[in-house]
Amino acid sequence: MAMDRAAEGRSIDWGDIHRRLAGWAAALERGWVPDEETTRRILHRRGLELARPPVLEDDGDILEYMEFTVGQERYGFETAAVAEVLALNGLTTVPKAPAFIAGLTTVRGQVLPLVHLGRLLDLGAVPSSELRRVVVLGQAQAPGQSGGALGLLVTSIAGVSRIPRAKVQAPPSVVTGRQRHYLVGVVPPHLALLDAQRLLADPDLTVEGRSAARSG
Repeated sequence: MAMDRAAEGRSIDWGDIHRRLAGWAAALERGWVPDEETTRRILHRRGLELARPPVLEDDGDILEYMEFTVGQERYGFETAAVAEVLALNGLTTVPKAPAFIAGLTTVRGQVLPLVHLGRLLDLGAVPSSELRRVVVLGQAQAPGQSGGALGLLVTSIAGVSRIPRAKVQAPPSVVTGRQRHYLVGVVPPHLALLDAQRLLADPDLTVEGRSAARSG
């Protein structure tokens, strides 16, 4: 009985609660009206936001590169220059070819020269057994046609990166030899960017080009 009397003393006034809710709803419908000083601050802040020029991303200032590794070194080609990436499924060596010509393979019936990128760039001892990916540049051509594709043996594919053009620096002066010829820039701390068109245009990197040079 004592508990019943205590509960009655703490009974909820539902009528009062409903009146309060109705009052709050009416206030929300009317909207909140700030005082003069608050209104001035809000208008000033909105004016500054409207005056600020929009920040637009200029795609012309962004470069997209496919990154890969050769041994412990990290390189990149512009994605537009990369035709495809393949797993190395065997190759045929070329007699009397320079060390950086790893051999030949076929891709959908087309002969593809393979370049040992570690040897071409004078990176020291990069075992051929570690180079199990082929980065294909250009487009394969029928025999006898000019141009064509080139396969570069690499260790692994690291992914695709979008790099602001402003972050690309000129190759350091300490880089010499073939690596400097093919290098177009560096992105600190460890990414070197290669020029795919220079590689494709180099007759020493195709078996047909070297044969023509010797016969001439």
